[in-house]
Amino acid sequence: MHLLLTIAAIIYLFLVIIACGYYLKISLGIAKGQFEGILGKIADEPFVSIIVPTFNEEANIVNCLESLCSLDYPHYEIILSDGGSTDKTVKLAQPLVDYTLVDSNLPEGWIGKNWGCHVASKIAKGELLLFTDADTTHKPDSLKKTVSMLKQKNAGLLTMLPYQELEKWWESIVPIYFFLSHLVAGGLKSINDPKQKDSFLGIGQYLLFTRKAYDTIGGHERIKGSIIEDFAFARITKVQLSSLYVMESNRLVSTQMYPDSIKQCWTGWKKCLYAGTKLTPGRKITITIVFVLWGIFAPVAVVLSTLYGSWLAIVIATGSYILFPFILWTYWREKGRHYWITYVFFPLLLLVFIIAMITSTFELLFTKTTTWRGRKYSPDLSAGLQDQYDPVQRSSKIIDHYDSEESVELHLTQPQNMSKTEK
Repeated sequence: MHLLLTIAAIIYLFLVIIACGYYLKISLGIAKGQFEGILGKIADEPFVSIIVPTFNEEANIVNCLESLCSLDYPHYEIILSDGGSTDKTVKLAQPLVDYTLVDSNLPEGWIGKNWGCHVASKIAKGELLLFTDADTTHKPDSLKKTVSMLKQKNAGLLTMLPYQELEKWWESIVPIYFFLSHLVAGGLKSINDPKQKDSFLGIGQYLLFTRKAYDTIGGHERIKGSIIEDFAFARITKVQLSSLYVMESNRLVSTQMYPDSIKQCWTGWKKCLYAGTKLTPGRKITITIVFVLWGIFAPVAVVLSTLYGSWLAIVIATGSYILFPFILWTYWREKGRHYWITYVFFPLLLLVFIIAMITSTFELLFTKTTTWRGRKYSPDLSAGLQDQYDPVQRSSKIIDHYDSEESVELHLTQPQNMSKTEK
């Protein structure tokens, strides 16, 4: 028994050392003060088309659009692309946007959000395209800073993680998910290195493309069946164009992802976990597994060392238990609101994450379907992995469908009493 515990302790300590070393490696060298020197007027202010895909977003849409209308940026338009909402989303949005697209007929093989963004991109006039979610809130200077950063870094796609507002106890798992995604991606230094082709990360809440890059990689038609379009876009842009840039949000944009219910949170994560592994190199998944094992077995190590170990073993086990939430806190400290449950019950949250991963794997691998916002999809798990693309052949089919469908409605509106109209 003593020999087995000793071997287990050595293995556990080895895992902790590897995990800490990896985290230090990916965390060092990240540039600070990334907005320094870009706070003034942008020399070239390209026209930006802001595209907001929606489906039953009446609770969020006004707040989002009002913040977009108040952007301190001279040249932009707002396009709402609705997937056939049954609530008041479109009615509430129309006074606040330039164009409203409504299309309740989803073509075969498409995910709803991807289709909505695609049809909106066809009428967008911008040199830059910003795809953002309806549950986001944008500070007035956010677009000016992200456009400036995009140009400064000569990026084809700029993405960032909005500041995460956590209010409900079930949202305490959100930091866990993004922390593990950060580990899989390899950290910002690696992600933003054009030579590191297997390091990439995309956040669908904020995707800022140059029109040239968007068209070159094939736009949303390229990843039409992807349930994780942000991750797929990030990989394609990094591999094909070497022009992906991921930045810290510095609270320029904020969001609350799953405020409604536990079910909403569960289905939100479940639909994308297994799909994400299909785009991720195996060795990067391995290091994430090391962190998960560390976190789950941390309390076990404390209990066993207390019952059977020496004082040194107790100190090491307790230290490793405290170290995990500390590392999690250092990662999350500027990315979102802190919730005490995250740091106290992290082993349980990691178990929930594993259960969600297993459920996601079973659902997508065996049933081939997943559900989101009341719609059942059969996602294309290979979307984002294709190295070849024929834009002429593929886009022509979609344009024909779009032009012929009677379900598509186009409304031109004028925002009223908002700062955007005063530009």
